[in-house]
Amino acid sequence: MDLRPDVSKGVDYKKGLAYLFFICSLGFFGNVEADVKEGGRNEFKYLIDQVYLLPLVRQKEEIKIAVVYPGLQASDYWQRSLSALRGRLDDLGILYKLDIRFSQPHTQQGLQEAHILEMLDHEPDYLVYTINSLRQQRMVEALLQREEPKLIIQNLTRPIADWYDIQPLIYIGFDHVEGANKLAQYFTKRFSKGSEYGIIFWGKGVLSDQRGLTFEHKVGSYHKLKASYYTQSRAEAKRSTLLMLKNNPELKYIYVCSTDAALGAVDALKDLQRSDVAINGWGGGQAELDAFQEGLLDVVLMRVNDQNGIAMAEAIRLDMLNQPVPSVYAGDFRVLTQGMDLRLVDRYIKEAFVYSGDVRK
Repeated sequence: MDLRPDVSKGVDYKKGLAYLFFICSLGFFGNVEADVKEGGRNEFKYLIDQVYLLPLVRQKEEIKIAVVYPGLQASDYWQRSLSALRGRLDDLGILYKLDIRFSQPHTQQGLQEAHILEMLDHEPDYLVYTINSLRQQRMVEALLQREEPKLIIQNLTRPIADWYDIQPLIYIGFDHVEGANKLAQYFTKRFSKGSEYGIIFWGKGVLSDQRGLTFEHKVGSYHKLKASYYTQSRAEAKRSTLLMLKNNPELKYIYVCSTDAALGAVDALKDLQRSDVAINGWGGGQAELDAFQEGLLDVVLMRVNDQNGIAMAEAIRLDMLNQPVPSVYAGDFRVLTQGMDLRLVDRYIKEAFVYSGDVRK
């Protein structure tokens, strides 16, 4: 079965007018603020799941959105995020101009800062960035002192407590901790007590802490952690996996914290001609789905990817309408396993890539 998504149109929005009555029945624009204060975000979730055509945003000129992504990596998460953002903004009829800069994760944070400073000269209305290191956090802290642009922090769903009430417009992504717990649950059921395993982290920072250390803590003493390595590229992940298995040939599985780490681990197993060590995917982009289809990944934690780009567009619309925006939006996960009904796998993929299904075509 070909696991490449085949979606010709983002979302069917013919139901939009009908859902207008649904919004009114919820009292959406009257109750969101109270709902957010109570920690509930059900109304915003409804906006993500369907296209509500009304109320319309009236514009005198297009809004300017600056995007700085560590998108030069094997994961297509960042590119798909842009496809979903564009798709939902187009469906909403919002006029916009995107200024997009890509860089490598971990090693090009200086370039990211240069991109941001250059973009500020063009006075964007919104800036989309991510935080995975203290250096990136300090950059955002400086930006928060400005009235504009309004900040959208992507790939982080746990607000930084030290900032107190001075926060971005919204944090958007998929909760790394939740994902790590789902994979821990899978592996502890998959392998018996006392099984040996290793961890490949993806650079030092928030992502590895929340994905890797959470997994280690959740598994606890039920399985034995024999080795762990921090890596910053697919090649480093391959070398680390080869060393890990040389020193610990009895490992049952290797838990990886990113797509590049997963692919590097798979490369190592191919070189060793071993198929007895389970590897997970983390994210569920096309590269992982291809490996999963070939039987090279035992399990894939797949984001319902396009929810994050949709959430960015809907947050921008609410802000343009001077309506409250929830502080956090965390998208959903699906766990794909070998032997799962392929019809269910196909359904999950279509749900995940409602706008970005043709991103690789």
